[in-house]
Amino acid sequence: MIRYVLAIVLAVALVALSAPAIEHAASVTTERQVERDVDAIERGATSLIEREELPPDGQPPPRRTVPVTLPDASITASSIDRFEIERTSAETSTATVTLSDGVQFTEPIDAPIVYETSTANRSVELGGTGVERTLALHLATDPDGTRIVVVHRT
Repeated sequence: MIRYVLAIVLAVALVALSAPAIEHAASVTTERQVERDVDAIERGATSLIEREELPPDGQPPPRRTVPVTLPDASITASSIDRFEIERTSAETSTATVTLSDGVQFTEPIDAPIVYETSTANRSVELGGTGVERTLALHLATDPDGTRIVVVHRT
């Protein structure tokens, strides 16, 4: 009988000791997944800025599409409370991600990115987890004539 009690106590102690490590690993896994998505967004945006020209009036602008999947909460990944891309200067943006466990990190993006319209400096906010979204990026100019990337969720 004592062996069973000791086995149960030992099992509970091992689970209690491993819980923080599992939570940390989930945060790290989510951070890596989000970094890959931000890198894909940055590659699409910088290729528009660096390699494309604005078309004549009446022609569609150059576009890129980028799939983004925010991870769902599981034992191997943390869920995301907030994912935002904010234009920080004429040439850069910053992606800010807040995980459900409170961990927050930022990723720089070497392209000016705004949401839906080139005339407003709106941040791109993505919500929901576990669902793949496709972001459509297109080249435009802001009211000052600066080349920017406008993002639409599809």
